[in-house]
Amino acid sequence: MGILDWPAPAFGALDTLMANAVGPFGRVLIWALICAVISMLLYKWLSPQTRIKAIKERLKEARKAMAEDDGEDFAEGMKLAKAQLAQSLKLVGFVIGPAVVASLPALALIVWLDGQYGYSCPPPGQQVSITTQPENATIEQVGINPTGLEDGACPVVQVPGANDGETYLVAPAVAIPVIHQKQWWNFIIGNPAGYLPDDSPVTQLRFELPTQQIISAGPDWARGWELTFFLALVLGSLAIKKGFRIE
Repeated sequence: MGILDWPAPAFGALDTLMANAVGPFGRVLIWALICAVISMLLYKWLSPQTRIKAIKERLKEARKAMAEDDGEDFAEGMKLAKAQLAQSLKLVGFVIGPAVVASLPALALIVWLDGQYGYSCPPPGQQVSITTQPENATIEQVGINPTGLEDGACPVVQVPGANDGETYLVAPAVAIPVIHQKQWWNFIIGNPAGYLPDDSPVTQLRFELPTQQIISAGPDWARGWELTFFLALVLGSLAIKKGFRIE
């Protein structure tokens, strides 16, 4: 489990509670609004709002001075440009730290949502196309793993080990399309489906899993969780920013 996966049990528990009354589309909308509220209020709490407001006023004045400059005095024009740039850099310096910290809850939620609403395992008996790295690796689907996957079942794959005749069984318990050997960045974002053995010549398995659709209308690319979530997140964040007068 990576650092951004630590809140996943809490996300899962709350999602399960909501599932009794709200469908997938409604739950994704609720998650987007929760994310917008937490991120925007955390940013407001962490950032020096008074200083940011003052810098924005000075930046507005610098832009007005630049627009009114007739351009005849090059030195004066450079002075105005430097003043505008200085205020812009100062503004970035004040907002970038709080913005990064405030985005961490959103990143953790997005990682969890992709695992929860991104893909599904096919019904038992339906074969799944599997590709490998390297491409000439020999693998075999030897069964299915229905554990915790409702009506779906992900394939159990036999992969070779480092020694002749040695094999490993890879049995993902969640619908994740890629399983690979553990990498350094899994310290930040883990793979809930697990990992391939480090000594296996197979470094990656990619399963052609069906994508989940939370809405039934519109083009295929708009039916997943991503468009609904990010559109609601942006609109919700803008509404909170305006309503709470966040700079």
